[in-house]
Amino acid sequence: MNGAPDIVQEGRRLVEQASAAGLVVRLFGGVAIWLRASEATRAAFGRRYADIDLVAHRGQSRELRGLLEAEGYEPERMFNATHGARRLLYHAPDASFHVDVFLDRFQMSHELDLGAHLDAEPLTVPAAELLLAKLQVAEVNRKDLTDAAMLLLDHELAGEDGPGRLDVERVCAICAGDWGLYTTATDNLGRLRELAIDEPMRGELQARTAALSERLEVAPKTRSWRMRARVGRRVRWYETPEEVAR
Repeated sequence: MNGAPDIVQEGRRLVEQASAAGLVVRLFGGVAIWLRASEATRAAFGRRYADIDLVAHRGQSRELRGLLEAEGYEPERMFNATHGARRLLYHAPDASFHVDVFLDRFQMSHELDLGAHLDAEPLTVPAAELLLAKLQVAEVNRKDLTDAAMLLLDHELAGEDGPGRLDVERVCAICAGDWGLYTTATDNLGRLRELAIDEPMRGELQARTAALSERLEVAPKTRSWRMRARVGRRVRWYETPEEVAR
């Protein structure tokens, strides 16, 4: 952890504290991606991280709330009262950043089930889910694209989870059941191929995004996917952040 930003070190510490208390909590988002990244991609794409994203099981939310508050984190009480069944928000003791906790499910432009494989790895959500969380952003920005690039450059497209491995079969299975997610994800893979980065990373990224796009295209689709595909882009297939907030 030498050279890790303070917020990354704190994120790791919180997961370790939760584990010691018998709670299944994993890092998510940019901090999780930084931890999984190589020094080369950290140097190329690393950025300032403004918050810590965590994923926990809904059934352990009360215990997690107690742990965070015992660590000096200040709850955003109105937000937690309104959204606490699926999401919690806390502020750092010095108010320099916040902690966003997703309970089993992540819902932004699209919804992802994160609870099913939460214990697959000891520190972060698996790479497949981390990648989909970035590719599901309908109104994607460069930050999301570079985070996705870090994952794809540092992870082999494999058939299982693990360090340096991205379970492409799970990415395909999730997208094969949701035409909207598939559409946003494949749109963003196209944008990734055009991302302005230096060689040789550019060539490697283009190769991996092309390989993943091909796997997504040929994967067998569910009946609900095929039915929604008939409607296509005539009807909006994603939610906006404002709708999710409501």
